[in-house]
Amino acid sequence: MRNNTIKVLTVQALIAAIYVVLTVAIAPFSYGAIQFRISESLSQLVVFSKKYWFPITLGVAIANIFSPLGIVDVFFGTLGTGLALAISVFVFKYIKARIVRHIVNIVLYLIICMPIIAYEITIFSGENSARVSFEFGTFATIYSSLLLSQIIVMILGIIITEALNKAIYLKKVFEI
Repeated sequence: MRNNTIKVLTVQALIAAIYVVLTVAIAPFSYGAIQFRISESLSQLVVFSKKYWFPITLGVAIANIFSPLGIVDVFFGTLGTGLALAISVFVFKYIKARIVRHIVNIVLYLIICMPIIAYEITIFSGENSARVSFEFGTFATIYSSLLLSQIIVMILGIIITEALNKAIYLKKVFEI
């Protein structure tokens, strides 16, 4: 029992660390209204096990400490990711086909997480990340940009996680 707990925590720490490194390594592209956060491809891991929810959400929280928006991005980014992935995990109880799970995960991410991030960027886009009044046009532009990049990254995530799954069977990673 204790060995399994240590294994689970170790794997989760590694996944969170990989998320942080992938985000911070390309930092200019990982934050802001136009972003290409390759680390988001790891979000497809929840398709294989709900135990991937925590490290991905934790990775977002830690990576967002380095965001130009700082603590604001830690709050909004973690909220968006945690909520979207938690809903995906819940919905997956009723979906067995993995490709359908991948697609549902993308759709839920786009309609739950991305609006939260677009809202955050919209209202904290003032000088020195000062709060500004909400403008729907700005929000729509930012949301559109985030949608495009997120779709690309999440499709890439399907390819990466499916290839990983063939090599290490991701559903059983947390088991002894």
